[in-house]
Amino acid sequence: MMKKQQFLSAALAVAFFAGWVMAGEAAAPAPDQAQQQQQQQRVISQAEAFTIMAGEAEKGSNAAMLTLGTMYERGIGTPRNFIKALEWYKKAAAANMPEGFYNVGVCYEIGMGTSGDAAQAFGNFEKAAELGLPQGLYKLATLYFTGFGTTRNEAWGVELLNRAAAAGHMTAANDLGVIYFEGTYGQAKDTKKSFDMFKRSADLGNAEAMKNLAVFYRDGVGRPADPKEELKWYILSRRAGFPAGAVDAAAKKIMDAIGPDETKKVEATVDAWIADFQKRQQPAQPPAGQQPGK
Repeated sequence: MMKKQQFLSAALAVAFFAGWVMAGEAAAPAPDQAQQQQQQQRVISQAEAFTIMAGEAEKGSNAAMLTLGTMYERGIGTPRNFIKALEWYKKAAAANMPEGFYNVGVCYEIGMGTSGDAAQAFGNFEKAAELGLPQGLYKLATLYFTGFGTTRNEAWGVELLNRAAAAGHMTAANDLGVIYFEGTYGQAKDTKKSFDMFKRSADLGNAEAMKNLAVFYRDGVGRPADPKEELKWYILSRRAGFPAGAVDAAAKKIMDAIGPDETKKVEATVDAWIADFQKRQQPAQPPAGQQPGK
């Protein structure tokens, strides 16, 4: 359930930062956007992107500091250099960027660019969490569950998971669904809370939570069994990347039972759900004539 977290991607977002797109990083634009994007962007090499980002970081850009750390970490436009990556993550943290604290925490946790240090890792994750970073809240919860760099405190770990889930961390919500279903970490078994957390996680796009909802509808946990809802969540979980196997077998069994006409209706609800999900991912647009942030 609790998985070790890796580094946050810093933007690698030259496109967002200054109107450039790195070779190999640009997504194909829609036909009606191609001409406009050609005017706004020019494709540059990863080496050029690194040079630009390094210059901006040296000038004091916080976002560039974080991105430069990621470029050193991954070897984008420059040879990999974990010591330099940590150096720039620390500078981003010094600028009070929560992602900077988080990445410094990972460096100390796994010993990247420095010696492993549980206390240093915990302190940096704690700061990222204090600044409201959902990933930081989630990571801090796992440390309280395991006692890594701190005293074990399961109740506080559950509280942090709830805060992370409220901030939109889908894995935290799914983990809470498991905790409430199994009654672990000092929590009473509560199938309603479990379902609500799986639903929250699924609505955020978590494939495992979608599969878990399908199982709830299969077994009638806290609600009547519903094979069509079960099938919907199985299909969604697969489209979201959940591995094949038992999911596909269970979905086929339902399709065979309800027939092709009803299966098409379920697939239509799946398509509608995905369309709504994609719409929810679009940034809110300001009213006509109003500038963003006004």
